[in-house]
Amino acid sequence: MAFTIVSRGLLRTSREILERNMAATVGALLQQPHQQQLQQQQQQPLSTGDYSNNNNRLVISTHAPWQLISGRTAAVQTVRQYSKKTGAPATLRRDDSDSDSDSDDEFERRRQNANVKRSERGDSEFWRRKMRTLHRILDVNHDGVVSYDDFNLLAKRFSDLGHLSPEVTAEFNDVIRHTWEEQFGEITPYNLVTAEQFLTDFHHRLNDKKMAKRMGRFLPYLFKAVDFDHTGHLDLEQYKLFFRCLGLSEEDAAISFAVIDKNGDGQLSLKEFVHLGRQYFLTEDDTKISKMFWGPLIADH
Repeated sequence: MAFTIVSRGLLRTSREILERNMAATVGALLQQPHQQQLQQQQQQPLSTGDYSNNNNRLVISTHAPWQLISGRTAAVQTVRQYSKKTGAPATLRRDDSDSDSDSDDEFERRRQNANVKRSERGDSEFWRRKMRTLHRILDVNHDGVVSYDDFNLLAKRFSDLGHLSPEVTAEFNDVIRHTWEEQFGEITPYNLVTAEQFLTDFHHRLNDKKMAKRMGRFLPYLFKAVDFDHTGHLDLEQYKLFFRCLGLSEEDAAISFAVIDKNGDGQLSLKEFVHLGRQYFLTEDDTKISKMFWGPLIADH
């Protein structure tokens, strides 16, 4: 009995000694590569700011010599310290990214608004068709271009009706001259305006607020020239006279008058006449009755 107890005690003691020796041996084996790797890192130092992570070791570089920080607690603390240093810039980068995204959105909105602003009046094919129609009317001698002579010939047709006083006739001629100079430039035999140049000049004038307000300044003189009874209104016969001066047919006049006499009273006042004539220049709405003011539109190109 006593022998058995002593034997068990010796076995337990031997096993404990064996376990401690094995643990020491394993620890030595594990520590040896770590020390060799540390020696290599100390012989080849990295630049300040680099770091490496190997299992539970974290090696960081600071202004002080390289240090080996062992243990999970030290590693976590070091990671936290690193995060504090870089966290603010990282957050700033995210903010900058968000800010850049906002800036891009704002830039896109401004670009779209600029595109809307750059979309000028007079870009529609309908408006260009109206201007080509007017160019054909103003080309009195039918040579394919409009000159100052054409302007004078057209003004003379209205003046020769004899319904304008000398004073009003002089005003009319001044308005014609100023209109040409403002619209097409100097008065010379060589200043000939093609249809495309005509469209370009009127497009520029249409998008200039000050110039657009002065468009159609000659319209009241055309009205007074054909208002031979001085009633302040034009009936169909007087409107036909207006069309004859433009070189258009009485049939065209009847069709146009039926369209623009919106209230059907058979008369056009001076206010209506000027409004429709100016609206012809200014609007791009093809539903407006003013599109018939200068007669039927020419065919689409």
